[in-house]
Amino acid sequence: MQRTGTGTGDGRIVRRDPAFGPGMAGAIIGGVAGGVLGMVALVISLVAYQKQIPDTRPLFISTVEKGLVTRDRDGHSKTRDIARIRTFSFLVRNEGPHPVVVQPELSPDGTAWSPFGELSYAIEPGEEQLFVPQYFLRYARVRFRNQIPGFDSVITVWFQGQS
Repeated sequence: MQRTGTGTGDGRIVRRDPAFGPGMAGAIIGGVAGGVLGMVALVISLVAYQKQIPDTRPLFISTVEKGLVTRDRDGHSKTRDIARIRTFSFLVRNEGPHPVVVQPELSPDGTAWSPFGELSYAIEPGEEQLFVPQYFLRYARVRFRNQIPGFDSVITVWFQGQS
């Protein structure tokens, strides 16, 4: 191996290794810079992909339909998708001047409806009835009509549920 060196002006000789030239210095600096950029990219990706912690609190849903007019033929409240609801109920209040007949209904697909053994109730003016269906299918609603033909009334339907 041949030694090469340069003088420093103060009588010292600085040894220079021919294997370590200007190209090697650039490679080291590039490697360090690449490593720093790689770490920055890793940190950014970890920040961007933070695992979402699921909210384990029970979901509570509450809706109200006011001013539903009863007729001689069956009417219905809005259809509720209860697939993710563990417990739910309907409260129906007769706000009108005449009695109404009300009954909860369930459906597996939103088109084939049945009370599935749930009783219908006559609700007098100013009274209310709570319904807690005993069976589960994906959809639920309330069916209503006049108790006395020709004597319309007005009802309010509350739906409340939690997961």
